This record gives sequence, C-alpha cells and structure tokens, in this order.
Amino acid sequence: MVIANLLGIFLFFFYLWKRLKDDYHYEKVFNLSVFILIGLLSGFLVSKYFFSNYWFWLEIVGISLGFIFGIKTQKIKFIESFEGLIIGFLPWLGFYYLVNAILTYNLISFLYFWLTAVSVFLFFFLDSQYKKYSWYKSGRVGFSGILTLAIFFILRAGLFYANIFEVVLSLTTSLLLIILLYNLSRNND
Repeated sequence: MVIANLLGIFLFFFYLWKRLKDDYHYEKVFNLSVFILIGLLSGFLVSKYFFSNYWFWLEIVGISLGFIFGIKTQKIKFIESFEGLIIGFLPWLGFYYLVNAILTYNLISFLYFWLTAVSVFLFFFLDSQYKKYSWYKSGRVGFSGILTLAIFFILRAGLFYANIFEVVLSLTTSLLLIILLYNLSRNND
C-alpha cells in the first residue's frame, strides 16, 4: 500500500502542476498541493478513528477544505485548479482500489479500480475533444474534469446500491457537478 500511495502522491503532484504550470508559479502550485494533502490527511485521521465506514466522504471533505483554503490563500482560480485536482486524485484513487482488491480479494474494490481507470481515460478523451462540442459554446477549461467527476459519482452510486446514504451522497454530488457544468457552459467570461 505504501508504494501505491507514493506513486499516487507523485501523480497527484505531477498532474496538478501540469494543469497549472502555465498560469501559476510552481511555488503556488506546490503550496496548494500541500494544503490539499493536509486536508486529505485530516479526513483520513477522522475516518480512521471515528467513522471508518465513511472514509471516502470524510477524505473528500478534507480534500475540499484543503483545496478551498489553498486556492484562497494562493489566489488561484477555482475551475482550473479543480480540474487539476480531479485528474490528480483519480489515478491515486485507482491505485488504492487496485492494491486493496489484490490484498483483500475484494470484488467491489476491483470494480472501483476499473471505474477510476475508465474515468481517467474519459477525462483525457474529453479534454482533447471538448472544444469541438457545439453545445458547449463557452469552450472554457473545466468541462472534462467536471463531467468526468459527475459520471464517476453516478456510476459510484450504482455500485453502492445497498447503502442508501452512499447513493444519496453520490447522486447529490453528481447533480451539483452537473449544475456547475451547466453554469460553466453558459458563462463566456
């Protein structure tokens, strides 16, 4: 698990830096990454000692808080950095699920690994094609990340059909992402 996490952290830093390198100094990107990792660690510790069944959502909350704090203090635009956050964490999450599936022989973790792998490929496909869509007139950055994440949460809700709490949270998150995408497509600034 240590190797998977180190590789995941490396990919997270790399993809976030790659998305933001043209617009922001590397120091700002590194600081944002550190804030996000601190938020992730906080969510992990809370989930480990208090609510272990909800580790995914507690870590999402920690990541979100670290991300919001980081973009406010570093003065980084939300949409650009949010897309980097998404593509940075999806491979890491995929490695986690793959290693968990191998170590525990867990079919659900294996399915989650494939869900994350497909999401990563979907992200890169959409990122190369989104300016060609006539219905996405604004052509702004953020389309591929937000749509990929919305699809990820919709499919995640389908895999967690037994736990109504997970389904409701996943579908609510995907609905909020679709609303964000709709607003992004309407804005031309």
